[in-house]
Amino acid sequence: MSPNKAIIPEVIEPDEKLPADLVALRRFAYLMDEAVAVPGTRRRVGVDAAVGLIPGVGGIIGGLLSAWIVISAVRHRVPILKVTHMMFNVLLDVGIGSIPIVGDVFDWLFEENVMNLQLLMRHRDRRRPPRTPRQMVWFAAIIFGIVLFSGIVMVIALIVLAIWLAGKR
Repeated sequence: MSPNKAIIPEVIEPDEKLPADLVALRRFAYLMDEAVAVPGTRRRVGVDAAVGLIPGVGGIIGGLLSAWIVISAVRHRVPILKVTHMMFNVLLDVGIGSIPIVGDVFDWLFEENVMNLQLLMRHRDRRRPPRTPRQMVWFAAIIFGIVLFSGIVMVIALIVLAIWLAGKR
């Protein structure tokens, strides 16, 4: 490393310096992924893991809730490549989270809300104002639609697989 290159550690902005919606998102991500300590471990779990326990629709509900952070990333002008990465995180959680038992364990271990919030905070465009709610309507509809469609496809695929496996007996 060159002696002229300075390394600056990532600075987490205090809530007083953040827009109100980002403060709310920070609390939301914590609630979704890390609200409760698991006794005897250093792990924490949140509402996302609990909602994921609802058969069939738990993954879809969790994904729709998690889409709020992705929508906020678009609002705060995060680059499209990072927003795509965030959507991948949500869709991965919806897809794997829909698989019985495996999905429940995955929901406990995969904290996409915290990861997505970190991406948003790191890559938001501080030089330009956030998009207005009016500008966000179509973005929100598209993001919710993608998550909902993916979740429904996954549930249908699991049902078809179960029927096929039952027919093989």
